[in-house]
Amino acid sequence: MAEETIVAVFPSRVILGKALDHIGRLDDLALKHAVIIARARDGEIVVLDDDISSHEVMYAGAGLGAIMMAIGVAQQGALALPGAMALIALVLAALAGGLVGAGVSRAAATLIDSDFRNLQVKTLAAELKAGHPALVLEFEEGADSLERLRLELKPYRAELVEYLHEARFAVARMDEGAADEAPEMRRQR
Repeated sequence: MAEETIVAVFPSRVILGKALDHIGRLDDLALKHAVIIARARDGEIVVLDDDISSHEVMYAGAGLGAIMMAIGVAQQGALALPGAMALIALVLAALAGGLVGAGVSRAAATLIDSDFRNLQVKTLAAELKAGHPALVLEFEEGADSLERLRLELKPYRAELVEYLHEARFAVARMDEGAADEAPEMRRQR
């Protein structure tokens, strides 16, 4: 069996947070990745995942490159230069090291970045309603998790628990069904 990616849609962020805490405490489910997707009232989509982005890696690489280059230049005798020349040499070395570090680390991060099913997550995010965040969970191979998650998330009023490849269409149907109902029917659910 391949890795399972499951989506659960919740009625609020607070409930999603409690459900994620509950899932994290379940030892028998081998959770590999988790992503939270939410749509703001103004339509902005926010995706929170557990991967480090290439921008974060670039900033770390720039800092390390600047420090390493400045220390290297100081070891080569830059501090022995007269007057302000020592400071200028250290600053230029730090700038050059920062640029090299940023470039190398960004390139490496881009090459190895896994982008947690980016396209599928983005298309799912486009279908979400404001105020109804989704939790996307990826489990290790061999874990048959869908039915178990449906049972575990029932107390958290999960509106949908489905495989990722089917969730986009299910979320769209949820929206159509909610639009067809009278307002008092939606409140009773």
